[in-house]
Amino acid sequence: MPEALPFALTKLQPPRPRSEHLARPQLERQLAAAIGQARLMLLCAPAGFGKTALLGQLLASLEQRPGGAIAWIAADDDDDLARFVACLVAALEPHDLPWRISPQALATLGQQPRGLRRIADELLSALGGADLRHGLIVLDDAHRIADARIFELLDLLLEHLPAPWTVLLASRTDPPLSLARLRAQGELLELRQAELGFADDEVRSLAAQRGAGAALVEPLIGRLQGWPAGIRLSLDAATLAGARAPAALSQRHLFDYLASEVLADMPDGLRRFLLQTSVLAELEAGRCAALTGDPQAADWLDDIERRGLFVTVLDGPQLTLRLHDLFRDFLEDRLRQESPDALTGLLHRAADTEPDDARRIAYLQRAGDWAAAEAALNAVARGWLSDGLLTQTQRLLAQFPPAWRERSSTLMLLQGLAAWAHWDFVAMAGHFQQALRLAEQQGHAAQAQLAKACVALSLCQLDRRDEAAALLADLRGQALPRDAEITTLTASLWHAGDYGPVGPSAGYLARRNELLADCTDIGLWYQATPNPRDVALPGAAPALTLFVERALRLAPEHPTAMSAITWLLYGLIALWHGDAVRAAERLQRADEESRWLGGPRNVRTMLALARGMLHALRGDIDAMREAAAHLLADPEQEPPSARRDKLRRAMQFQVLRLAMIADDGERARALVATLGAPDLLVSSRIAQRARELALPAFAAELAEHWPQVVECWQAALQTPEALEWYGLLTEGRLRLAAALVRLGRARDAVPLVEAAALRCANDGWIGSALLAGPRVLAVLAHGGLALGAGAQAALANWLDRAEQLRGHRPLRADGAPVVAPALALDTRSTGPTADPLAGLSAREREVLARMAAGDSNKLIARAFELSPHTVKRHVANILDKLGADTRGQAAARWRDAQSTPTEAFRAD
Repeated sequence: MPEALPFALTKLQPPRPRSEHLARPQLERQLAAAIGQARLMLLCAPAGFGKTALLGQLLASLEQRPGGAIAWIAADDDDDLARFVACLVAALEPHDLPWRISPQALATLGQQPRGLRRIADELLSALGGADLRHGLIVLDDAHRIADARIFELLDLLLEHLPAPWTVLLASRTDPPLSLARLRAQGELLELRQAELGFADDEVRSLAAQRGAGAALVEPLIGRLQGWPAGIRLSLDAATLAGARAPAALSQRHLFDYLASEVLADMPDGLRRFLLQTSVLAELEAGRCAALTGDPQAADWLDDIERRGLFVTVLDGPQLTLRLHDLFRDFLEDRLRQESPDALTGLLHRAADTEPDDARRIAYLQRAGDWAAAEAALNAVARGWLSDGLLTQTQRLLAQFPPAWRERSSTLMLLQGLAAWAHWDFVAMAGHFQQALRLAEQQGHAAQAQLAKACVALSLCQLDRRDEAAALLADLRGQALPRDAEITTLTASLWHAGDYGPVGPSAGYLARRNELLADCTDIGLWYQATPNPRDVALPGAAPALTLFVERALRLAPEHPTAMSAITWLLYGLIALWHGDAVRAAERLQRADEESRWLGGPRNVRTMLALARGMLHALRGDIDAMREAAAHLLADPEQEPPSARRDKLRRAMQFQVLRLAMIADDGERARALVATLGAPDLLVSSRIAQRARELALPAFAAELAEHWPQVVECWQAALQTPEALEWYGLLTEGRLRLAAALVRLGRARDAVPLVEAAALRCANDGWIGSALLAGPRVLAVLAHGGLALGAGAQAALANWLDRAEQLRGHRPLRADGAPVVAPALALDTRSTGPTADPLAGLSAREREVLARMAAGDSNKLIARAFELSPHTVKRHVANILDKLGADTRGQAAARWRDAQSTPTEAFRAD
């Protein structure tokens, strides 16, 4: 099923040209000629100057030009960056642009560092790869946009817009763009009030069409100075009992005066219908009938169109009208004056029939029904936040009266979730604590339990471990509703993973799986997605494996952050079993999903660590260093702060550990020097204490000071809970045992190896032992240790697996060596290969064959019974693997391969 769009489809429907509009062929030709020549065309004039009508005429003429693409967006007052990007992507959808990431993920990039630049780069790449003669992106009513980031994005697009494309903006005011630069470069076409106003001859022509005499026309020419809306209404009003407007009125007041004359002459039914439907953004027969209860709704819409009233006819399968702003404001003001009591009921009925969630909530807020608006927002906000629609959520939250917000535990919870979405943990904790107080005061027991669990989550992030522990202990003693218990278990896992004890973690994971067993709510599953570090928790293997297998079955076909993290977990599970081939395959899938989503920072960083571990275990130092470079770069995205400094030190230690596993002494020594002396007071968190406890031991091992290695690891192992981070406890035991063997103390090493073997047996996998590396394991295996049979067999197995990882490829059933896929951030081909299509999967070859035949994404999806999301992913993978920029280039590669007689080049 396709994703629900976060806006009404009418935003993407351009206007139809109408016969009562005066044709402006000269202006139309001027605009058409500038497409592909000017980067920006600007129609800028006050209301009523025919901007939208001219656009409708232009688009109708462009339909006759082959090889073009038009993307139309009608701006709304509530458009923010995420909504605008979603609209632009949807408007471009019919043209099969060669996206390299999920177009739906573009909106979420705005929350990341340099997010606007990344959105612009991805859009420019897709636009530049389109096989088109010309392309036009139209933004109507741009004056409505309040989010300055939209114009910042447009500026970035205009700076490097590919030649076939032009952006056309219609606005009542100058947009905050770099207009002066575009003028100086000759890249701007401007049509303003002087050009858009009616010339004298055009006024006379329009008057003649309406049967008006010269006695009326000449005063209009002098008085209205070419204002199209005023001229049209004056001609209409002039037929009504000789109506004449007062001489000294502003344009807005003149419009209201003339419109009132036109309204007064209408049949009562039509007049009532117009007043009632003025609350709607667009008028469509079924919805208007539901709103007004008038069975003649379709007839009234036909009548409105025939009368040439101030509406735009949208291009679509059924008659849909959009009232001109001036006319809608006039009608709604009149409705408020004449029937104030009816307005609330109309707004409620408008909300009932509104498919756009944001508009529906806005209708309820306009009606003053804050309780209904709150319930509606609560039903969708969590989904919005997971989809990256943070600004939209915050905007609607801000529309509630402050007094209502401050008394609502539901809205406080939503504000806490919004703060969490952009990592403002202080605000997150404050909102959740206020939600808890309100829920308890108002007797909302279930909501109080959920709020308390959310408070515990936030306190973990603020290093307030004791307060969080007390809340969690209280919650675990209560009967909880499912969402509160899942949140409590998630917070408990965070707390255990951060501070210990880790022993109960496997039980938390298992119980959470029980709660999710019959749950199909993706939001709850996403909230419950384990942290990849949980793979090393004692006894976690069965619960983690079960969660991953269920989550992958439940996940939607298109990539999501949950599916990317789940594939990452699946890869780590394989790695912890010592299966490098499956680990590589699954991490590659996680990498593909992450890149398609735009590389969410949290996924990208966890993936770099997992990839680094795999490469380190393989002894592939160059690949390990590449992954390490991504880890070291991550903290630099943060603004200067103590948090960035801590994060930088954490990443440096992670890379040190990778270097130790890979036997990359050069990089390890450099990092030891950078990290300096350990700081055991840095934090009570396990990850940070593990780092500082292991640091001197690694430094001593690099210097081959074996007595010091023993001393340091023995000191660290005095607090084993502090080493429960990605298997460091077992690794540390084995490194200490190897140092003892080197010093001739084999007997002292035995209990350490026995303990490591027992832990691996209990955990069900061996990854933490493999992290010690083949050199350490070889010292132990050949050290003459008097181990029990089980520990001896375990040690032999570890060494065998570690050596296989370093160079011995496992065999398939047919005896051929398995070649694991490469794990690179950029999978584009870097040079010619014997078979240019060799890297494509069977499905990708089938999709490419259809692309070469000229099929659109929709036709390909229909042919293979795939979703459009999946087809886009296949196209992106094909372009990346072939090093192609456009669908046409990829199709040419296919045709070249088919003309080559080599059998390997042919289709499967």
